[in-house]
Amino acid sequence: MGGPLAHQGLPVQQAGLHWGPAPRHPHGPAGEGAPLAARGAARPPPAARDRGEASTRRTHRFNMGLDRYFLKPAAQAYTRFTPRLLRLGISHVFDNLQQPITAINLLLQGRPGKAGASFGRFLLNSTLGVAGIFDPATDAGIPTYSADLGQTLGVWGWRESRYLVIPFFGPGTVRDGLGRGISTRYSLVSEVASEYGVGVSFLYGLDARAGVLAYDHMLNDAEDDYLLLRDTYLQRRRCQIVDCSEELPDYLMPDYDYEIPDIDIGK
Repeated sequence: MGGPLAHQGLPVQQAGLHWGPAPRHPHGPAGEGAPLAARGAARPPPAARDRGEASTRRTHRFNMGLDRYFLKPAAQAYTRFTPRLLRLGISHVFDNLQQPITAINLLLQGRPGKAGASFGRFLLNSTLGVAGIFDPATDAGIPTYSADLGQTLGVWGWRESRYLVIPFFGPGTVRDGLGRGISTRYSLVSEVASEYGVGVSFLYGLDARAGVLAYDHMLNDAEDDYLLLRDTYLQRRRCQIVDCSEELPDYLMPDYDYEIPDIDIGK
């Protein structure tokens, strides 16, 4: 699940797709971070990346409407009525469940040291952190990293990919959508959702959307929110694959890459 700012992931989308809680991965590749803000959308990507713009704009409008009338109000109510410490614990649990996938992708990208750190975080937080509710790994100085299969495919050479807007889940690309689908199949978040039901998926999306409420004003102030989301998404993804710190400023988008939990609605 995600919402417009959230997928990545945007409705039930930073992700996943993706909403993403406010920057949770300060040690990720260069280019992740905060404000591009008043400058609006950065340099547009090549038109070939968004050949179906008319169609993707329609899907974007649908997602924005869904977020405006359902997802955002739910996230605001969640933030208002759920104690902060409880919300923090829930965020920690979902972050922790993503660490094995992160570690595998870092290893596939040829970064064994960072992969080891991610796996170490998972082990420490799953045990001393009581299933990830607490975060002793951060207190122990173990950094947090972000990596996913779409990023790995980019590192392996699939640098350019067609831009998509997925109903309910928001911005992405063919490469990232493929990566997310495969990751979801083996994600611990999906395993927990399959075991305990649809409520886990709903809470997952709610937590992610609540994490980016503070960024909503950037979309509200944008002259064209579609271009803002598209361009910042594509730039951010590029800078997770190659080091573009010398070319571009920090980005306004938080890290919002979440896989879509694979659940059995019948449970």
